[in-house]
Amino acid sequence: MSACILFSGYVGAQTDNPYHINGNASQENCNCYTLTTDVINQSGSVWNINKINLTQPFDYHFNIYMGCKNDNGADGIAFVLQPISTSIGVAGEGLGIQGVAPSVAIAVDTYQNTNLGDPTYDHLSIHLNGDLSHNSSNNIGPPVTALANSDNIEDCAWHVLRISWDPVTTYLTVYMDNIERLKVTTDLVQNIFNNDPMVFWGFTGSTGSLSNHQRFCTSLNASFSLGENISTCYPEPILLQDSSTSFGTIVKWFWDFGDGTTDTVKAPAPHLYPRPGNYDVTLNILGNNGCLSDTFRQRIVAGSEPFADFDFRQPPYCDDKLIPFHDLSSVAFGTINQWLWLVDGNNSSLTGPGFFQQLTAGNHTVSLSVSTKEGCISSPVTKTIAISEHPEISMAEAMDACRDEPVLFESANIKPNIAIQQWFWNFGDHTTGGSASTEHTYKLGGDYNVQVYAMAENGCLSDTLEQQVSIFATNARAGNDTVIAAGQPLQLQATGGDYFEWAPSAGLTQPDIANPVATLQQDGLYTVTATSNAGCPTTDTIFIKVYKGPELYVPTAFTPNGDRINDVFRFTAAGMTDIYYFKIYNRYGQLVYNSTDPEKGWDGTWNGQPQANDTYVWMIGAKDYMGNIVNRKGMVTLIR
Repeated sequence: MSACILFSGYVGAQTDNPYHINGNASQENCNCYTLTTDVINQSGSVWNINKINLTQPFDYHFNIYMGCKNDNGADGIAFVLQPISTSIGVAGEGLGIQGVAPSVAIAVDTYQNTNLGDPTYDHLSIHLNGDLSHNSSNNIGPPVTALANSDNIEDCAWHVLRISWDPVTTYLTVYMDNIERLKVTTDLVQNIFNNDPMVFWGFTGSTGSLSNHQRFCTSLNASFSLGENISTCYPEPILLQDSSTSFGTIVKWFWDFGDGTTDTVKAPAPHLYPRPGNYDVTLNILGNNGCLSDTFRQRIVAGSEPFADFDFRQPPYCDDKLIPFHDLSSVAFGTINQWLWLVDGNNSSLTGPGFFQQLTAGNHTVSLSVSTKEGCISSPVTKTIAISEHPEISMAEAMDACRDEPVLFESANIKPNIAIQQWFWNFGDHTTGGSASTEHTYKLGGDYNVQVYAMAENGCLSDTLEQQVSIFATNARAGNDTVIAAGQPLQLQATGGDYFEWAPSAGLTQPDIANPVATLQQDGLYTVTATSNAGCPTTDTIFIKVYKGPELYVPTAFTPNGDRINDVFRFTAAGMTDIYYFKIYNRYGQLVYNSTDPEKGWDGTWNGQPQANDTYVWMIGAKDYMGNIVNRKGMVTLIR
């Protein structure tokens, strides 16, 4: 934390070490000491050999370092007042002070000894007479976290421990890193030291089965700050205020202002830098113990004037849209932290580096000036922006229509003074159009959301208008061509519309329904017309082949040679409602085909292999439409 330098020319410099070191403690440098190294079962103490008088106030600043091991670190240190000796220290959970009475110990405890009622976190507490139990009346300052915002102080970092005593108010106050952590009221002289105000002060520390590197320094911390509300904008003189802390008296200050000039007083005069720039100012302090502090360094910015600039991003600038204002300001030395925008001479409600604002059609002035945190202010920059008027359009109501019929869509410009450059239609079926009036044909029925907007020649867009159009569609289906026996009733079934009409009507029970019954004595071709509530007719046909029957019609030969003529052995089931089996056997009685589907038929293979030219036996079992069981057997010749 500092260097040990002998300054014999300075009055009050201590050339002899005023501290007595015990046990495992050692001196690191001029004002820093190790109480325990990172080794188990150690104990160390450092005592000032000069007693202090508790009838006088003190305000001591120390730097403490509790090591880097959190979960497996121990045990802690204590700042102690006692009148007995400068050769005191014990190991383990006693923090080097256990059993010493009379005494006052401010403990920085990093290990949870449950037998002493320790909390789980690293803590500060105040104890009397070497009794470290939190369950005892000697615990006059109950435990609090050593750090205000953390449970762990074994964090490889130095922390500032400040201890103050006021004999008038009898307040003993403990601070950590400039935050008050404990405060108790007790008359130390009368209640603890039997009216003897003269005591030694020092630090003790210990390790047990766990360890940490535990250290302290008598504070010698150089520091400075800028005066309140100080502008550092060049050429303003800059006042630097010393805020150094030291356990003893500071006898000299060593300032370096970063521009080749120096000073050695506590409060240097306001410093005028030669030009704007970044200057690294350093400060060291010399204590009356002959120690020189570490260097405190802080960058001081002698700010330069910023340059304000901005743009509007990309046009078009339209009266119905938010305009983006984008800051482009810059500064050579300093940081811009304030933006003042004026629109047509009026303050904008936004003060950030950019904002969005909607403006009326016409010309507008926008001004920007910026300031830096160093107090420098730019000259304002003003720009003019021309805001265009956006177009407005109307959309005529489109008529519902049938599939494959053209639908007329119309839109109009209702601000003739704003010329339209382009129209944009979206017909809702992934197709678009590009004129004010357009026709579109839908391929499928359904409800479609149609949208339109326009772009004016000035680049501004209209609002998007939309409406729904219904497209009606039919898809007539009469069914597959079929065969029946003469006089066999056949149930027809049309689909694809709301209304149906069959033609011719001869042989039908009712021609204007979807499912009439046809009874024929000869072949017939029927056409069905399907329509919807909106019309939209479509047609389909069905051919009905009429055979005498009920009967099974089976060919005597077939030629599976791949010429697509008579390649499959099939039969016709006239008047049959069910096919139970269709089996084919070779001359050896082996079943080479079995199916119940007369349409499928046999292709002349067995297990994927073409069968030889030969005669094969077929058998068919079926039921006709009158409920009779029909069994037939015959022969077919395979010819390749």
